[in-house]
Amino acid sequence: MNTIGFHAFSITLCAFLRSYVIQLFNGNHFTNKKYLSVYHLSFLKKICYIFSIVILHNITLWTLESFKNIHNFHSIFFLRKIFISIFTTILCIIYFFFRRI
Repeated sequence: MNTIGFHAFSITLCAFLRSYVIQLFNGNHFTNKKYLSVYHLSFLKKICYIFSIVILHNITLWTLESFKNIHNFHSIFFLRKIFISIFTTILCIIYFFFRRI
């Protein structure tokens, strides 16, 4: 599949909305947007942040891909994508919490 442009757009959208998603989970506790960081969030808020970014990326990517393949939008296809999102979130959590800073 030639979806490099789709991935690039999805990741760029996630990067653009990153600060808004962090503010969504932490409120307005950051006085300066320059210092927004995931490391200042609690454990549960970090998990919610990661899941939100993964879901945002996957929904954007699947929406763009669905314009190319209209016939693939079935319930089994949708459930498979949900399980892929959950698995990706678990991998991101493992990477995020076990890497050295």
